[in-house]
Amino acid sequence: MMKNDWKTIQSWRKSTRIELRSKRKELTVEQRANTRKTVSDLLQHNFKELQNPDLLKEACICFCWPFEGEINFLDLVRKALKHGATAALPVVVEKNKPLEFWAWHPGMKMVRGIWDIPMPEERIPVTPTIALVPLVGFDNEGYRLGYGGGYFDRTLASLDTRPLTIGVGYSSGHLETIYPQPHDIPLDAIVTEAGCSIFRNRGQQITTDSANIESYASPPCFMHEVDPIYLGYKSRPEVIDLLNDFLARELEGIKIISHITKQSDAPISNHSLIQISEMKDKIHHMLSKHIAQFTKVSNSAEHSVKEKKKAHVARIDSTQSSDQNLVKLKSIHHQSIRMLQDVLPRIKDNQLALDLQNMLGTHEQIIRKLTTS
Repeated sequence: MMKNDWKTIQSWRKSTRIELRSKRKELTVEQRANTRKTVSDLLQHNFKELQNPDLLKEACICFCWPFEGEINFLDLVRKALKHGATAALPVVVEKNKPLEFWAWHPGMKMVRGIWDIPMPEERIPVTPTIALVPLVGFDNEGYRLGYGGGYFDRTLASLDTRPLTIGVGYSSGHLETIYPQPHDIPLDAIVTEAGCSIFRNRGQQITTDSANIESYASPPCFMHEVDPIYLGYKSRPEVIDLLNDFLARELEGIKIISHITKQSDAPISNHSLIQISEMKDKIHHMLSKHIAQFTKVSNSAEHSVKEKKKAHVARIDSTQSSDQNLVKLKSIHHQSIRMLQDVLPRIKDNQLALDLQNMLGTHEQIIRKLTTS
């Protein structure tokens, strides 16, 4: 039988992995967004069933930066942080070795790791209590089909205390079985848009022989061979439009700050306004630099920027009170933050992704200044 023939199983897993990833790539943006909301709602609802109602208040949540169309849980994790949780990202520190979990929080400095996936620049090892594990496929017994590197099972086998492991993915990844082997470790629960299955494997003795795991792990997929658009990344024209939109918002914000500075009843100190202006000038320079790189400073791109600049300048109403201008300024930054949170996982260019991540942190700083000054 196939379950006793590892070479046959290895070949089957490789072809099945390709098939399931192809299905995932065919999902529309709307389908992905709907699945993300449904799965996030199910996770929050079922946390009390998985352990206890206050789990998030004391949890350290390990999650994976969304990759190749995976479900984006950044919003869910941010909400958990507001309730007292902490967060971590898994990091490959050495080939064929267990992962490390490094502390993560919104706005922190990020760099690119394996497969160009963002990771914290600073190494702060932590121990997760909950792990949201992305699924390529899964079966009726809670076993996971991943990308083939073997890192997740290798890591679980090395931990003294296992986190609560929750597989998250699309129902299209369901399989009757993955033909589990001695090195495969079942998950505690699996959540897709179709529902939540709880297996309660947590706490069971792990009999995996970690010394033999390397011989089972199949090679990672060659991600550089896949068209970035099919991985869910934005195309070059989409990136250019996005950067122009961000730039136009920055120009509008700078103009509003200029109006507030001239108003005698300004609800925020000039010192804070100067600091915010300096932050926005840096963002303006960064966006302009990337637009020039992506468009090679074409005349059409320059025209697009100038037209958007004119359009946003025209929107500034000099009759607005300083309080009204401040509300408008906050609204612009809140909108930009939401846009950044949504688009960051879909940016392929390494440097641009890092700069936009830093821009997100700067905008969150600006919101705090506008709120507390």
